[in-house]
Parts: sequence; C-alpha cells; structure tokens
Amino acid sequence: MGIFEEFEARKIAGEKLSLDDLVEEDLRTMFIEEHVSDSMLSQLFNVKKSKITYRRRKQGITIRNSILDDYLFVKSEHAKELNKKVKAELLVDENLTMIAKALTHFAFRNGPIEDMHANPNNQLSDSDMKTLNKFMVNRIAYIFKLIIEKRWIELDFLIRQIDRWYGHGWDAAIPDDGDTRKIIELMLKK
Repeated sequence: MGIFEEFEARKIAGEKLSLDDLVEEDLRTMFIEEHVSDSMLSQLFNVKKSKITYRRRKQGITIRNSILDDYLFVKSEHAKELNKKVKAELLVDENLTMIAKALTHFAFRNGPIEDMHANPNNQLSDSDMKTLNKFMVNRIAYIFKLIIEKRWIELDFLIRQIDRWYGHGWDAAIPDDGDTRKIIELMLKK
C-alpha cells in the first residue's frame, strides 16, 4: 500500500486529515513515485489545489527535480536501463584512450600536481609533466582494460598486491566528485 492509499484509508475510516500532517518526504513520494496529482491531494486534504502546488514547489518537489534525482541516483527502471546502456557503450576498447586521459586529468593533472608544475620555482618541468602524464594515462588505461575485459582475477591481484606493500600509512579514501554532480545538475536544469 502506497502513502496516498494509507492517507485515503485513514480518511475513509473517519479521520479528519490536516495538511499540517503532510511531511515533505510523504509529499515527495506521492508526487514523484506514486504519481499523485495536486488535484488528488487537494481533494484528499480538502484544500485548494493551489495550496498543494505552492507547498510542493516551495519544497522543491518538481518534475524537473524528480528527473534529476531519478537519473543521478538511478532509481527508476528506465534510469537503470539507461545506466546499463551507457555502461555498455562506454566500457569498450575503442574508448580506452579517452577514458584514461579524462581520468588522468580528473584524478591527477587537475589537482596539486598542476600547481607544482605552474610554480615559478619550476618544481616540475614540461618534460617531467609529459612523463608523469604518459605514465598515469597508461596505468589507468591498463586498469580499465581489465575492467572492460572483465578480468576480475587480475584486477583483484593487482589491487591486493599493491595494497599489501604500499599506502598503509595513508589516510582513508574519501570519494570526491570534483563537483561533477553539481555541474550535471546545472546542465540538466537549463
């Protein structure tokens, strides 16, 4: 039974429903997941439709935001299918160079290493940067080659062998999207 049906059952049982009892999470679920219209909610709570619409929009519950959430968090079946399709199109040998270069920029070049290279004291020469960039692109390409070819045993061996010998004193990893999600949201809101 959905949230709307629960409210309906309470109303049928004689309870007088108050709009004050409608919390944001329930409104979001009914509008986004259960596809309950503002008109249906206005009848349920015996208020004007405009009151529901105003409240919903004030809380940022809109079709556009629901689409964003759906696709960025891969919630609906359609988003799950699209996610599988994108994965299949992305993870192919032809994209190996593109993936490796993009991830090298994301994880390495567009970080502190660029500041070291741009430093007036010339900590890293152009030749040094070229060597480092080539090394990173090639290593990331190898990792994604293992992923594309589903060579999980080799990838597991690589990860566990390196983990066994190096990095034990390092801080724990904290995923950092580099504001990618914010950029996607801004692009989708246009």
